[in-house]
Formats: sequence, C-alpha cells, structure tokens
Amino acid sequence: MDIIRRVELSQDENDVINAGFAKHTNAASAPPYHKEALNWLAYEENILVGAATADILWDWVYIDELWVADELRGQGLGTKLMQEVEQYAASESLSGIWLWTQSWQAADFYEKLGYERFSEFDDFPKGHKRLGYRKAL
Repeated sequence: MDIIRRVELSQDENDVINAGFAKHTNAASAPPYHKEALNWLAYEENILVGAATADILWDWVYIDELWVADELRGQGLGTKLMQEVEQYAASESLSGIWLWTQSWQAADFYEKLGYERFSEFDDFPKGHKRLGYRKAL
C-alpha cells in the first residue's frame, strides 16, 4: 500500500472516485446518483439582498444556503425564496425538500413553513445543535 496523505483532489482523481461510487451504486442496483445545482437570487435596485442555493439530490431538493440581508429580515423575503424552491420542486414532481440549520439560526422559521425536524446533532458545535428539517411534497 502506498502512503496515505491529505491532498487537494485533481479533476482526474475526482473522476476516478466518482466512477468508483457509480460502479458500486450500479452493482448494488441502487438508483443512479443525480446532482444538479440550483440558485434563486433576490435583488432590490440591482443589489443582491437574498439567495437560496440548492442541489437536487436524487428526487429531493437540498437547501444548502438561505440568506436574506439583515435589513430585510422579517419582511417575508425568506418565505418568498422558500416558496420559489417549493414551487420548482413541485413542478418537477420531486419528493420534497430538506436542509440543515443550526440551533441559533432559523428553526422556528422552517417550522412555520411546515418543515418537520427529522434530526438533531448535539454539540455541533459544542453547546449548540445542528438540526435537520424536511418537507415532503
């Protein structure tokens, strides 16, 4: 065995790893892996004031980031961005939407939008929780 080392992946190395995962997935008769990046941006007078970044993973949308400028929080922009994601997911007949948030962030916000907590990861970071939310469509 060669020496194991920590490195930045080259494109060729990444391709070998992805091909290995695909081969294993196919051998296990698992659904093929599909990932597609999606982004929704909100502007006010040509200034970026909100964003939802996401990936389609199989038939679910994973929200990576939801951001609203501080001065616009509590005015409905976050809800509008999430509604755009939900409308897209429904129009594509996807199964649902899921995301992670931190205990100091937006748990109440997601619950008001009908998302259910499916996971809690204690002490991530220490003294806080990482929370998983999902909404089936």
